Amino acid sequence: MSRKRGLRPEEREIWGKVARTVKPLGGKQAPAPAEPPAPNRQALQVETSREAFSRFLEARAPAPQGAARPAERGAEKKVRRGRVEIEARLDLHGHTEASGRRALLSFLARQRERGARTVLVITGKGASARALEDRRFEPWDPEGRRLPGVLKRAFPRWMGEGDFAAIVSGYAPAHARHGGSGAYYVMLRG
Repeated sequence: MSRKRGLRPEEREIWGKVARTVKPLGGKQAPAPAEPPAPNRQALQVETSREAFSRFLEARAPAPQGAARPAERGAEKKVRRGRVEIEARLDLHGHTEASGRRALLSFLARQRERGARTVLVITGKGASARALEDRRFEPWDPEGRRLPGVLKRAFPRWMGEGDFAAIVSGYAPAHARHGGSGAYYVMLRG
């Protein structure tokens, strides 16, 4: 989103004239801002020793194991240009979300054992425009259960899960020659 420009002097002058002619609405007044509660002095006393910091580090939850982006600049450039050597491919068309996740995890584990570095996973783009047109008059579904592209929407979430993070070093949308927005390159850990 582009930044909004400021008002020029002549615009500011016009706005000032308009603002002076405005009268507040009668009846309702803006509520006074609520005073923040007084802080609890005992709660503010913080331990600053190294032992306290060590306990904090041990007690905190482990960091989420999200999949990393391609780390090597050369690999990232190859991905963007579609010049990636694909060693295996998996087509998830026809799978449900649960069966697709199982199939993907199994496939990636097998390919990693084989020593593959980059694989192509085809999720599909979801329903065609015609199928979307057919759904136009169906009841609204706030959870998106009936939205097209279930696997395409689930794929990035799966890549952030711990099961996949142990296998996958990164992923990126595929180039048009490999399926475009309906497919992903997955880089496996060595």
